[in-house]
Amino acid sequence: MSGETINLLEFVFDFTYTIVLVALISGLLYYRRKGKKTFFFTYVLVAAVVFQLCIMLVRIPMELGFAIGLFAIFGIIRYRTTPINPREMTYLLVAAGIAAKNALAIDFFDYYKVVVSDAFLVTVIVLMEMLLFKKQAKMKQIVYKKLDLIHENQRSQLIKDLEETYGFRNIQKVQVGKIDTVKNLAQLRVFFHDLDDQHFSDEE
Repeated sequence: MSGETINLLEFVFDFTYTIVLVALISGLLYYRRKGKKTFFFTYVLVAAVVFQLCIMLVRIPMELGFAIGLFAIFGIIRYRTTPINPREMTYLLVAAGIAAKNALAIDFFDYYKVVVSDAFLVTVIVLMEMLLFKKQAKMKQIVYKKLDLIHENQRSQLIKDLEETYGFRNIQKVQVGKIDTVKNLAQLRVFFHDLDDQHFSDEE
């Protein structure tokens, strides 16, 4: 088997391993926890592009100006969408970082060392997701008409009425905001656990 064939097989193996790893992190850790399909798509493709660019930089002789120009593309092509929240930006960094690390380190480290480093990274991500992004109470702001139930002594009746009227379950807390006695209206914030994930929070 020629050296070119061996290099091709190594590239295919390295590329496949990296993309599968990024897809698993993006799918199982990001997408399953209120992730967006468009970002899952972005993470996988960014990892693929960064991996191949890094392979070119390491294994193909090129002038420094051309190498800098390759990565300048990322400064020119910007996402013209709504601002990315910190969690999604972090996963973008993880996808690009894993691709760059695996492409650049594969020639200098044994495969098992690369796999172990990836395993440590995945472990840290899982722990952070479990500790910081565990299922929290969702919040809904509603306009409520029954002012007689907003008194603190009527809180149990208020919660029961909210459950029957709006279908909320597992209400943890209700906060009373602005009260309009002329229109007989009050603004409420209802905090509840959505076990079936059927609601989105007004804070999201």
